[in-house]
Amino acid sequence: MFKEIFLFEIKYRLKRPATWAYFGILFAFGLFFSIGGNGPASEKVFVNSPIAIATMLSTISIFGIMLSSAIMGVPIYRDIEHKTENYYFSYPITEKGYLMGRFFGSICVLLFVSLGLQLGLIIGFEIGPFAGYEEAERFTSFNFWWYLQPTILLYWTNFFFAGCIFFALVSLTKKVMLAYAGGAILFITYLVTLTLSQDIESKDLVSLLDPFGLGTYQNITKYWTPEEQNNLTVPFEGMLVWNRLLWVGLGILLFLFTLFKFDFQKFLNKNYGKKKKKNEVAKSSSNAALTKIPKVQKVFSGGLNIRLLFSLAFLEFKNIVRDNFFKAILAAGVLFLFFDAWFGFPTYGTPSLPLTIYMLEVKDSTYVILIFILIVFMTGEVLHRERAIRYNQIFGSLPIPNRIVYGSKFLALALVAFVLVNMVLVSGVINQVIKGYFNFEFGKYFTDLYLIEYPRYIIFIMLAFFVHSIVSKKFMGHVIAIAIWAFLFGLNSFANISNNLYLYGYSPGYTISDMNGFGHFGESLFWFRFYWLSCGALLAVIGYLFWKRGTDSGFKSRFQVAKSRLKIPTIITVVLLLVFWIGSGFYINYNTKTLNYYANSETGTKTRVDYEKTLSKYARIHQPKIIDVKVHADLMPKDRSATIKTNFIMVNKSDEPIDSLHLNWGAKSSFKVKKEIFLIDNQEPVLGKKFDKFGYEIYKLPNKLMPNDTATLELKITRYFEGFPNEGSGSQIVYNGTFLNNDVFPSFGYNTQGEISSDQDRKKYDLPIKDYSLPKQDDKWGTSNLLFNNDADYITFEGTVSTDLDQIAIMPGYLQKEWEENGRKYYSYKMRGELDFFYNISSARYDVLRDVWTGKNGEKVNIEIFHHPTHTYNLDKFVKGVKHSLDYFTENYSPYQYKQIRIIEFPRYSTFAQSFPNTVPYAESFGWVGDFSNPEDLDYVYMVTSHEVAHQWWGHQITPSATRGSNQISESMAEYSSLMVMKKEYGIDAMQDFLKRELDSYLRGRANEGKFEKTLLDNDSQAYVWYRKGGLILYGLQDLIGEKNLNSGFKRYMDSARFRPKAPFTTSLEWYGYMKSVTPDSLQYYLEDSFEKITLYNNKVNKATYKKLADDEFEVTLEVESTKSYFDGNGKLLEKGNKPNLIEIAVFDSDSKNEQSVTVKVPLVIKKIWVNPGTNTYTFKTSKLPVKAGIDPYNKLIDRIPDDNLKSVEETTQ
Repeated sequence: MFKEIFLFEIKYRLKRPATWAYFGILFAFGLFFSIGGNGPASEKVFVNSPIAIATMLSTISIFGIMLSSAIMGVPIYRDIEHKTENYYFSYPITEKGYLMGRFFGSICVLLFVSLGLQLGLIIGFEIGPFAGYEEAERFTSFNFWWYLQPTILLYWTNFFFAGCIFFALVSLTKKVMLAYAGGAILFITYLVTLTLSQDIESKDLVSLLDPFGLGTYQNITKYWTPEEQNNLTVPFEGMLVWNRLLWVGLGILLFLFTLFKFDFQKFLNKNYGKKKKKNEVAKSSSNAALTKIPKVQKVFSGGLNIRLLFSLAFLEFKNIVRDNFFKAILAAGVLFLFFDAWFGFPTYGTPSLPLTIYMLEVKDSTYVILIFILIVFMTGEVLHRERAIRYNQIFGSLPIPNRIVYGSKFLALALVAFVLVNMVLVSGVINQVIKGYFNFEFGKYFTDLYLIEYPRYIIFIMLAFFVHSIVSKKFMGHVIAIAIWAFLFGLNSFANISNNLYLYGYSPGYTISDMNGFGHFGESLFWFRFYWLSCGALLAVIGYLFWKRGTDSGFKSRFQVAKSRLKIPTIITVVLLLVFWIGSGFYINYNTKTLNYYANSETGTKTRVDYEKTLSKYARIHQPKIIDVKVHADLMPKDRSATIKTNFIMVNKSDEPIDSLHLNWGAKSSFKVKKEIFLIDNQEPVLGKKFDKFGYEIYKLPNKLMPNDTATLELKITRYFEGFPNEGSGSQIVYNGTFLNNDVFPSFGYNTQGEISSDQDRKKYDLPIKDYSLPKQDDKWGTSNLLFNNDADYITFEGTVSTDLDQIAIMPGYLQKEWEENGRKYYSYKMRGELDFFYNISSARYDVLRDVWTGKNGEKVNIEIFHHPTHTYNLDKFVKGVKHSLDYFTENYSPYQYKQIRIIEFPRYSTFAQSFPNTVPYAESFGWVGDFSNPEDLDYVYMVTSHEVAHQWWGHQITPSATRGSNQISESMAEYSSLMVMKKEYGIDAMQDFLKRELDSYLRGRANEGKFEKTLLDNDSQAYVWYRKGGLILYGLQDLIGEKNLNSGFKRYMDSARFRPKAPFTTSLEWYGYMKSVTPDSLQYYLEDSFEKITLYNNKVNKATYKKLADDEFEVTLEVESTKSYFDGNGKLLEKGNKPNLIEIAVFDSDSKNEQSVTVKVPLVIKKIWVNPGTNTYTFKTSKLPVKAGIDPYNKLIDRIPDDNLKSVEETTQ
């Protein structure tokens, strides 16, 4: 009978509309996704490359949990649902034949349905080149293997594993609700593995535990270059083999367990195991005839209806929360939130303190997806409960108004949503208590969860109610509701629709800050929540009109029911909701599009294209240079506005006359500007041309400015915010934590940074490809301008700033005076000496920590830390970082140019630190609240502080020219300098963890490169090169030629280029020349490989053994493999090195702890050896038992697989 049941299951499924609906949804998603050309991040990777197809299939298979539960969770249960269970006793069928027929028939249907995605992708990728959404060249030819291999390896194995779980759960328990619970728990398990994957040291464990293998395969391919991504399929090797064996094997074990555990009679006989209970009921009911029946009086009052509403709601609510499956989902959800908060929010692998703001951020987009799916499932259970238990006809005949029943179900789910939203509170507080943090800040919990998040869940419920009220089939309702959400996500992510007015439930993002609280986000959140609540309520009312209580007789009867329910009160309700919805929509539209500037990404790209086509003719036009700046700023934090006046002295440093001034205010934004005074030499200049779209104005100068002539400019503006935008933090001026820089004023002339750089977009809009954004190192224009700002070279500066009485305002320079006037606080600053044209204006309610650094020659520098009053956790690390940096840099480079250095905290709307002259702004979430209780964690506060202090030398003392490679002079040198300070304090072992992270970031960056990777000498735009690669290369160089030797070259370079008064300004070639001058001839290859080429190593220990000799000596034999490869910018292998390289080989004892309790390696032998390409064998003698050995053990070289450099040493008798 196996064959008959197997074929029946397939035929039955293929006749069901739901099967084709599932197939169609996957087909449509694949079709639209592929036609839209949505694919890898890098433009150099085909949108239908093997890695793009594998990623899409793997990702969809995760959400295929729902599809698996719908198909695999019901084949056995269907016999009970359709009351056909007893018929099986009359057929010669075995339990195993019955079960296997149902299972294999359903799994075949599941795998067939899943092919809808592949079919959609194949057709879509064929249409894509002609559709015009992506350039035709981003599509490659069809390759069947690219679809088949990941389908078998990842896609189908995930469906099979999930299908086995759902089939087993329902078959063994007869509870279809377990399919939902199991799916939710499985999804949560996956989310936990995502959280763990943030630690690069645990990637093998994460790769093994990922039930869907997506993280496993991504760990294999994460460093693949565009060339590899376009040609290679996922190799079935290593951890991916073990992952697939584990989870597919677990699925098979579950099925086999079900096969042998399954009891035919127990499953199909609904009375089995319930006789005792029924006998007891019968016995207790024998005296029913003697019971006096009370008289019943019919009462249909409004008060009774209200009581019925709440009593039915609480009854429904109890049915949900008492269910063991709901409890299991709840526990799993809390567990996920707990783990996400416990392991989440690391910076360089170091956790943050469990602040309430972090505990609230665990409810990210991934968690919201889980909540929405749960709400959809629970809504289906609640609305279809009576039908599921065959009680619908009896319940439908009860004299309870339909609106009361419908409302009670909605109210029950609202109570469930309240439970769900409190999961965040419970997990957060538990996390904080366990970590010993007791500043719970319940005000933030309550505001965020109850006023912002809870209404969002209600909006979800309304949509789910609408769908399940219209759709009579529960599973189909699930699929449609989730498909709607997926469609909205697709519109937002792939169709470039970002207006929150058009995406159900969407609203502007917001950030909670310790400094600024909920800030200015409240108004926009209120109106968007009100807008979608009105829309959701309208949907719920429409759903009520069509909701059929009792027996559902089809759509015709539903329309009749809707007509009968459409009475005056209902019409008034619908009209009111329409008024609320449309009225709030108009108000939101007025704020986001009239008071503020709204543009989606495509509009923004077109604006930049038009900017270049219209204004590039003004590129390189000579403009005056600013030499003196005076600023007066009045900050109004409560109004989020500022009135700022500046006086410039300008000079014509070119050799040509200048007759016009080009003011570039930048593209339109929500940060508005009002020009109040504009004078040049005390005269109003004549406006010649104005380009409103680009904020570009050309004024005729009152007097032509001849070479070396000067002029004065007076400009007074007001910058302000009005209303609320569709998106954006508007962080420049906030209630507490204003952070402005000189960008509040216009720049002079055309700015090439406003152009688009994407090759794909430039081709699309008929612009020539620009490989580089900066000119060559010998370009006269480039060497005549500084990298960060071509409006000035070096300037003198003074300024005055006023703010609220309870705030401190800060500008560059030394505080000259502070006073109170007219209820405001004033601060006057003046900088001694020159600085580059880069300054900030900040204001907040600060506490200040003060200290003093004293140099070797007695020179003193005042250290000031401006911090949020409660953020006192790591102030000592900031101070220590500043002092140690000043020690190292003054000794090795040059004297510090100022008498003070300040670190100031600003709200966490951005996450960065930045170095202005004598002032270093530091984001609130970047170090101030780091948890450094574990000495093994990287002290990134110390390291980043050192990096930013280093910019006072590399960026401010030496300010490079606007030419290729110049960013390396600033950023790579600051990174190198911080590494040296850190090595001196924490030792070489502490560096290894950081270097591995830098290496990981570099390799990931080059894998996702959209143009081509540039060499370290010429790179002008790739941060992963100047930060990550630059620091690694310079650290490796000092290790090869000696730290003092390399620093002597940098010191000579500093002496030559420091505060260079006039052009030509320094370039990367000049910087490179000083490094070459201190590098021995035998090691010049390292400079050429690192700066002029793209070079990667592959060092590996194949075997490490030892044998004991006489006199307690040990002979260690290492077999190592070393390869050096050269690549082009797209990652294509050009050639392999054939010459030896100087590489470290080492043998180690067991690890120990240093003075800071950091784990350190204990070398028994460590030597730099000229290693030939290929396999090499080395023998060493040690006086202690060797434990491990390796090649490049501290990861100083750019090695694509750094984890195989060390190996445990095994004893051999040979």
